[in-house]
Amino acid sequence: MQEEYAGRVQRVRELAGMRGLEGVVVVGRAPDRNGDMLYLTGHVPMLAGHPSRFGVRGRGLGLLFVPTDARQGLHLAVTTPFHTGGHGVTDTVVNPNIVKGITEILQAAGMSGTNVGIVGMDVISAMTYRELERYNPTITFSQADDMVMNLRAVKSEAEMEALRVGSGWADEVGDLVRKLIKPGVTERQMAEFVIAEMTKRGATNGFATCQSGVTRSGEPFMAPPFSDRVMEDGDLVHMEINGRNNGYMIDICRSTVVGEPNDAAVHLLETVNTMLEVSIAAIRPGVLAEDLEKIANDVAVEAGYKANFAFGYGGAGTYLGHGIGLGVDEPPAICLGEKTYIRPGMVLTIEPGLYRTPAGGARIEDEVHVTETGCEVMTKLERRWWAA
Repeated sequence: MQEEYAGRVQRVRELAGMRGLEGVVVVGRAPDRNGDMLYLTGHVPMLAGHPSRFGVRGRGLGLLFVPTDARQGLHLAVTTPFHTGGHGVTDTVVNPNIVKGITEILQAAGMSGTNVGIVGMDVISAMTYRELERYNPTITFSQADDMVMNLRAVKSEAEMEALRVGSGWADEVGDLVRKLIKPGVTERQMAEFVIAEMTKRGATNGFATCQSGVTRSGEPFMAPPFSDRVMEDGDLVHMEINGRNNGYMIDICRSTVVGEPNDAAVHLLETVNTMLEVSIAAIRPGVLAEDLEKIANDVAVEAGYKANFAFGYGGAGTYLGHGIGLGVDEPPAICLGEKTYIRPGMVLTIEPGLYRTPAGGARIEDEVHVTETGCEVMTKLERRWWAA
């Protein structure tokens, strides 16, 4: 794994050089945006949640300086001595003021008068960025948010192994969950069962949603993810199965009916399943991410659901899918306006859904690995839980 970390850092150095940068500052924020730093060094920032005030600045941040010149090593700035190490990090500066810490690193590296990229401009606060400029008036800081994300989008063999194992766990737990969906069971019982079974298999950060009934199953968002509602015969029910394996996310979902489905529910579920099938069938290198969402939307409209799919087409949901890896929701977003071309080695979740229909809502989600000629569906779990 050490060799893989080194290779990732070297690719960042090469990209920085191609853009005329003397180096990049990679921003990590606990607990939600540590993926770029985790990808390059294995370091995870600690102790989020403190506001910046007085001499304390950037609590919960970690700043990694990657000079374009490999002879200068890697340098990490943190705000607490209680931090995880990082693979390949040459030295670590601890300062409660993260800006002073990274300034010390930049000055020691001779960055005055140079152009330095920021990977994580959308993560760092406006106040922290202003102070970074004030402390380093001769350095030009440029946005470079896409640099590491573009590398992370294409998975290595080691990453694929972690993702495949996690996907297999979700398949196993999904098979068990399907048998438990019956009248009298609560949403909470279903969700807690998923989390317990995922944890039993080795998953960390297990998470699940269970939304049932016409109102709750029709919601496109997961707030709250489950309640104490008792499921009744005829309810639509939506289940999310999430967690991590060795840092890599697991993310699938299924929808079905409690008991015997009526015609409206079957029409809804079959439409969502068709949206999933045609979207996956269209995945291949060179396809624009946004075109996949249009394919799914055309199926929804033809089936009579003209305002029940994604935001981009006037619906209530978010989008067709997204990348997955160290983060549960990574680029590319598969939605209208996303001009990314699908590439071999990407891992995507495809999750069409129809929401706020008279029958309720439904979403079905598979994990998909993009190959040289098309794609491989990693999720093996049966999709049509409502069928005999």
